[in-house]
Amino acid sequence: MATQTEKETSTIPYPRECTFSENDWEVLSSMWYPLALETELTDKPLKKKLLDVDLVLARLGGDLIVAKDLCIHRGAPLTNGWIKDDSIVCPYHGYRYDSAGHCVFVPSHPEWKIPTKLKLQTILHEVRYGIIWGCLNGNPSNQLPLWEPEVSDTKYRRFTLGPEIWNCSAGRLIENFMDNAHFSFVHQSSFGKEDSATMGADYDFTQDEYTLTMEFDYKATNPDDSPIGNAAELDRHMHRTIILPFCTRTSIRYPGDREHLIHFNIAPVSARKAQIIAVFHRNFDHDVPVEDLLAWEKKIIYEDRAIVELQRPEEIPLNIAEEVHAKADKASMALRRWMVKIGLKGEITA
Repeated sequence: MATQTEKETSTIPYPRECTFSENDWEVLSSMWYPLALETELTDKPLKKKLLDVDLVLARLGGDLIVAKDLCIHRGAPLTNGWIKDDSIVCPYHGYRYDSAGHCVFVPSHPEWKIPTKLKLQTILHEVRYGIIWGCLNGNPSNQLPLWEPEVSDTKYRRFTLGPEIWNCSAGRLIENFMDNAHFSFVHQSSFGKEDSATMGADYDFTQDEYTLTMEFDYKATNPDDSPIGNAAELDRHMHRTIILPFCTRTSIRYPGDREHLIHFNIAPVSARKAQIIAVFHRNFDHDVPVEDLLAWEKKIIYEDRAIVELQRPEEIPLNIAEEVHAKADKASMALRRWMVKIGLKGEITA
């Protein structure tokens, strides 16, 4: 685990042609978001987008840089460049930047004393659980997720799906992963059953400043192609924590001390696009090939994707009266009230 605390970082300004209102962007930019998997880093700069801001990520020697994807000289995207001598090279004039964002070489003036203002707009970042997290304004108001015991316990096997960009807002996406009442309908070809619609609709619920917690029992119905359990029906005890704004950790316990953990890590690319990184930990089924487990998880998640990308408006309404709510929706209503509490003002947002 590494963090950028010793290096000077920038506060990224409100971007041009932003899909968020300036107020909502300022609120959202003060939080940690999952940007990329460490395994995405190669010998070339990596391009990402967060809250309508284009970013460049690169491993330079032993250090990681996350910065606005913009050469300070003439505004060329650094992700069109390359890495040389532990520096990012701008594709336009060959200016080189080190891991702190400082320009260290100008080919047209090799003897020039480079001004200190020739520096990239770097952002605060931290590597945790193999994910690179970033905060645009350098002063995060939320907390990073805590994954225990699955990270330190060797009995758990890890596998990952994504990153993927979905055509929906981060708000709609996180609400889907907080929702239990859709299991019996959206997931009928995987684990849901229509006559089980009441299961999970009533759940224990608590919240604090930056987490929402749900706990309930659910009987899953597994088809023949499920790699889980070798049983037609399985009792599951589910404990889900929503780490606000857009991450979840769901523990699913099966009989026999078997546990499957699902971490959905979501970042708002724009107001109507979201990136998802799904990480799974499991302390059983170690004889099942990872490819089979991933295919099963992808089947379930893509059932979600098929409906979430059709929801309108794409962003979630913060006006509680705009949509009709049932008892099963108390967690998503708490999310919307929290969004209002932290200062989001758009009628629809995130």
